[in-house]
Amino acid sequence: MSTAEGAENTGALVANPLSEREMEVANLLVTGASNAEIARDLVISPHTVKVHLRNIFDKLQVSSRTEASMMLVQRGWVTVPGVEHIGSEPHESSPPPPPEPLPLANLPMTVSRWQTPYLVVAFLLCIFLLALPHLAVLAQSSTNLLTDAATPRAGPAMVRTLPRWEQRTPLPGARSRLITVGVGNRIYAIGGEDENGNAVHSVVSYDLSINDWEPVAPLPAALANATATVIGDQIYVAGGSQNGDAPGVQVLSDKLYRYDTLTNQWQEARTLPYPIAGAALVADGSLLYLIGGWDGQKMRDEIWRTQTEPTLGDTTWERVGHLSKARAFLGAAPVGSEIYLAGGFDGQRELDLVEVFDPELAETRQLPAMGEARGGLVLLGDGLALYALGGGWTRPLTTHERFDLISETWSNFPSPIGEEWRNLGAAAVDGKLHLLGGWSGAPLDSHLEYQSSFRALLPVISNDEQ
Repeated sequence: MSTAEGAENTGALVANPLSEREMEVANLLVTGASNAEIARDLVISPHTVKVHLRNIFDKLQVSSRTEASMMLVQRGWVTVPGVEHIGSEPHESSPPPPPEPLPLANLPMTVSRWQTPYLVVAFLLCIFLLALPHLAVLAQSSTNLLTDAATPRAGPAMVRTLPRWEQRTPLPGARSRLITVGVGNRIYAIGGEDENGNAVHSVVSYDLSINDWEPVAPLPAALANATATVIGDQIYVAGGSQNGDAPGVQVLSDKLYRYDTLTNQWQEARTLPYPIAGAALVADGSLLYLIGGWDGQKMRDEIWRTQTEPTLGDTTWERVGHLSKARAFLGAAPVGSEIYLAGGFDGQRELDLVEVFDPELAETRQLPAMGEARGGLVLLGDGLALYALGGGWTRPLTTHERFDLISETWSNFPSPIGEEWRNLGAAAVDGKLHLLGGWSGAPLDSHLEYQSSFRALLPVISNDEQ
C-alpha cells in the first residue's frame, strides 16, 4: 500500500488549518509546556498564547489541550520523538493484532427486588452530587456576597517590598468593601465593612502633601459595597448595603448621595432605579452612568444614565444599554467618550471579560480578555493606560494587570500582597495609584502607592550661537 493510500485511509491527508505561528505554539503544546513556558520560548505574552490556543482549539474542533495534542500527533502535523502517528506505515516486524474478544451474552433486563433500594439510593446520591456545586453557589451568594464576615479568617496578609511600590500612612482602621476617590490633592476613603462585618459611616480624607488622614463628615447612612465617582468638587455615592435589624443581615440601599468637598456636607441627591450593591458608577461630564450590580435576588446587566445639572430635582433615570453578561463587583473607568468595563462576579465565578460601552451608539464591543479572571477589582486609568487592580474572589492572585490603550494588550505586574486581595479601594493621582484596604484573609488597613508612569520635563537645548 502506498504512503498516499495509507494516509487517505487514516485521515492524515486532511489539510492542516493552522497558521505558521499556531504551529509554533502547537509544537510546544504537545510537549506538555505551560502557557508561561510557551510564552517564554516564543517571546510573546501569556495572553497571546491563550489567544493562539483558543484559535487552535476552534480550528481542530477540540476542547482541551490533551485532545489537541492527540489530534496533532495522529495526523502527523507534529512529530514527537518515539511516537508514531496513525498514518505511518506499519513496521514489517510488528506483531499481528490481537483477536477480537468474543461477544458477551445478553444480560437479563429485569431487576431483582433486593436491588431496587440500592438503585434508588444511588440515583438520589447522583442527583445530590450533581446539585452540590449549585447549592454551594447559592449558599455563597446569599451568605458571603455582601459581607466577608462569614469567610474563614487567616489573618491579614503580609505586604512584600517590591520595586515601584511604597507604603503610605495606613487607614485609621482596617476595612474592606470601601470606596475610594481622588479629588485634587486628597484621597477620600468612604464607608466599608469593619473587622466585625458591620457597615460603617466613617469617611476619612488623606492629604498627599502631609501624608496623613483626617476625619470628615460621615455618610448619612452606614454603607458597604457602594460605588462612587467624582464630578468637579462633588463626590457621588450610589447604592450599597446597610446593617439590618438582625446581626449578619444586610439591607440594600437605593439612594444616591452627594458630598461637597468644599463645604464638607452630604445630601441625598435622588433615588436609584432599584436597591443595588456592587454596581459601578461612572461620570461623563454632568452625566452619571450606573452599571450592573446585585439587587439581592439576581445580577443585573442594565446600564442607566441620569443628568446632574442644572439641578437634581429631576429624578429620571434612563436605561441606555446592557452589559453582555449580568454581573456585580466589576471595574469601570471612562476613557474619552467611552466606558471600559472589566471582570466582575456573576454569582458563580469571576470573569476575565473586558468590554467597552459607547453611550452615543448604546452598544458594547468586546476587547481582549484579562490574563486572570477577577471579581471585586478596581479599574483605574492614569491617562496612559488602564489598570485592573485586585480580585481573587475564589483563588489567590499574585499580580495586577495593565491594559495598553493603543495596542489593546494586557500585561501583568507583581502585587505586594500575594494572596486574594478583593473589594479594595483605589484612586489615581498624578501618575500614581493608591490602593487602600480590602480583604486578604482579614480586613486590611494598608495604604500602598504604585508608581504607574513616569513623567519628566526635558531641558530645551538650543543650537543658537551666543
